[in-house]
Amino acid sequence: MFTATILTVCTTIATIIIHFETISLLERYKDRFLGGPRTKVIAGMFVLFAAHALEIWLFAAAIFIAIEGLQLGGLNGAFNGDWADYLYISVVTYASVGYGDIQPTENIRTICGFEALT
Repeated sequence: MFTATILTVCTTIATIIIHFETISLLERYKDRFLGGPRTKVIAGMFVLFAAHALEIWLFAAAIFIAIEGLQLGGLNGAFNGDWADYLYISVVTYASVGYGDIQPTENIRTICGFEALT
């Protein structure tokens, strides 16, 4: 449990830093975007979407490391063990959709729970 907690805290902190720095960069460089206010908002939304995508990949990597490297639990259900499944569970957890076709077990639940909270 301790290892899962450390991995979860590190991943959550990294995610918060990525999001904070993205918002800070948008604020700092908002006047450099070309176009009117509408174009600037759309450009900012694309940048924020890219930050969210990076955060999803970061959590997918953490889940992969926790399962494959640290043996902290697993994923049950429609899980084949390929990278697409790790990315899928991260997307549905990050978005708090939780389809239920893949369920985290043991200490992996900690990482997935904090991903949804993040």
